[in-house]
Amino acid sequence: MKKFVALLMIAVLMLTGTAFAKGAYLGTMTVVNCDKWVTLREKPSTGADTVTRVPCGESVEAYSYNKRFVECYYYGLHGYILKKYLSDGCSRDYQRFVYGDSLEQNTDYDNYLGTMRIANCKNWVSLRSSPSTKASTVVRIPVGEYVEAYKYNKKFAEYYYNGMHGYVLNKYLK
Repeated sequence: MKKFVALLMIAVLMLTGTAFAKGAYLGTMTVVNCDKWVTLREKPSTGADTVTRVPCGESVEAYSYNKRFVECYYYGLHGYILKKYLSDGCSRDYQRFVYGDSLEQNTDYDNYLGTMRIANCKNWVSLRSSPSTKASTVVRIPVGEYVEAYKYNKKFAEYYYNGMHGYVLNKYLK
């Protein structure tokens, strides 16, 4: 229902000729990497006034803006959210937008598993700095999030999540 409402609002905006985002459309993105919510700001600045709070797990319609912020629409409200709080499953286009063309990515397409979903866990899995359960945690990936996955070995796969590189146990993939 939420996606329907969001799509309906975008259609209304397009038909009425109100202000459009100037950047490239990035698609529907999910709020991640926060405890409860993120701030949708009036301007692309952490000091800008709050338009509203967007709960973790909610979706926004996103447009490229700059290196730190994404221009967003949330239930008809317009504003800006820091990129680090948004995820679309780490598509290559999004990663290039967020981290630039200099982002080193695994180009071994024979080992590319595709966009995979984190599953088979209670709350999150650890993205590890190396293929070992004793390696340091780069970030915790919430259950249900998507990652770009590559075969590594029988126990681990190599991943990219929000531009971060690491390894996750294969048993947590779906």
